[in-house]
Amino acid sequence: LYCKAYKELRLEDCGINEIRENALYHITPDYSISMLHSWRKDGTNTRYLAEATPDTADYINGLLRMHTVDEIILYTIPFIAGTGKRFFQSALPQEQWTLASQKAYRNGVVRHIYKACV
Repeated sequence: LYCKAYKELRLEDCGINEIRENALYHITPDYSISMLHSWRKDGTNTRYLAEATPDTADYINGLLRMHTVDEIILYTIPFIAGTGKRFFQSALPQEQWTLASQKAYRNGVVRHIYKACV
């Protein structure tokens, strides 16, 4: 997405900036997955955001393996970039998610919000 098409899609008009602003922490691979797991296990109501990029895909998959993710926001964009790195890697535990909402934008982008089934 970090190309000309990204600028043309104007994802800032699709609610992504609000998501970023509402996150208390913007976590990166520098954050310990075990720390995030204990936050969730202890019932700490902490809102954090981990954005998936080719550089963070392994970290995000680790978060999914440790069940530290309770919401997934996926943006589907009308653009085919060709081959690339898979986001969801093999050996992830089976987990069921419920579609909480979806919204289509004028530029063809669709946002899906999934919640983990408890």
